[in-house]
Amino acid sequence: MLNTAILFIKNSAELIIIYLIWIIIHYLAGILYSVFCTPKTMIGFIISPFLVLTPHCRAFRWIIYNGGIIITDTWIVLGTWLATKLCKKILTPENK
Repeated sequence: MLNTAILFIKNSAELIIIYLIWIIIHYLAGILYSVFCTPKTMIGFIISPFLVLTPHCRAFRWIIYNGGIIITDTWIVLGTWLATKLCKKILTPENK
């Protein structure tokens, strides 16, 4: 049982680190997009249709969009895993 717990903690730590990295990347991409792709000036407003076509702005949008999906999907996986664990705990014969 102890080996299983240690293995679970190690695997969970790796997943948590990956999740945190996605959160950081997603957050930074949103900030960088607003700075480099939508400047807060009248000139920025005028050139924003051209900036949106640049490779770095497309990359920021990709990170924002896909990072959001990954973060959402992580919560769904976590919720499903917890629900499965709770259902197994409630429905085991020793609890009846």
